[in-house]
Amino acid sequence: MDVWRITLAALRRWYILLPLLALTGWGVMVVGNGFHPQYEVHATAMMTPGSTENMVPNPYSGLDDANQAVTIVLNSAESHGQIASQGLSTDYEVMADSRSTIMQMTIRADDPDVAINTGNALLDLASSDLTERQTEAGLAKSSQFSLSVLAAPSVINVVYDGKLRTQAIVGLLGASIALVIAVLFDDIVGFVRRRRALRRDRKVESGAAVGEPSSVDADGSNSSETSVKPGEVGTYASRGD
Repeated sequence: MDVWRITLAALRRWYILLPLLALTGWGVMVVGNGFHPQYEVHATAMMTPGSTENMVPNPYSGLDDANQAVTIVLNSAESHGQIASQGLSTDYEVMADSRSTIMQMTIRADDPDVAINTGNALLDLASSDLTERQTEAGLAKSSQFSLSVLAAPSVINVVYDGKLRTQAIVGLLGASIALVIAVLFDDIVGFVRRRRALRRDRKVESGAAVGEPSSVDADGSNSSETSVKPGEVGTYASRGD
């Protein structure tokens, strides 16, 4: 079936197509309302040096190396487990700017307070990891690298991830099904009408066959015509007919 025939079939069965399209639109709205927003929180911190000179080597070597190391620790499975144990969001990412002491944190959660608390927990975890490793190396508190918060965790965006894509899929699928049903119904109606027409034609043909003479003589004359008996010839002749 070509596009033109499909279009005509859909137009003929508009009373089926339109309600199905309306139902599809309702389904798209329901799917969209089912998506809960995610709150995106962002935080920024920076590695800072100690206030006194190191008496022993720093295990992190330099501030850039410390920034990279702490980023790896925060993104590890162990840190995700610690964050999850506090009932916070594990949907986060920590990034260290290239050749910089700046650290960027992005957290997502269904609740804005949970997202903000997750950011604060990550900052605390980074600070504690810095302190623990440098203390174990024998560095005095005043000589240790520390984490300075440049931007506290705050909501910067509300995300509906995948909402539009899912709505588009539902809408396209629903419209396709509606079109198929309308065209299929049109085909069924056409088939039924053709069957009825065929039966009617057969009845007409069979009725015509019943009304015809039952037999025809070999010479082409109808056997149903009145025949004259041999003895009646004189009678008809005497009447002058």
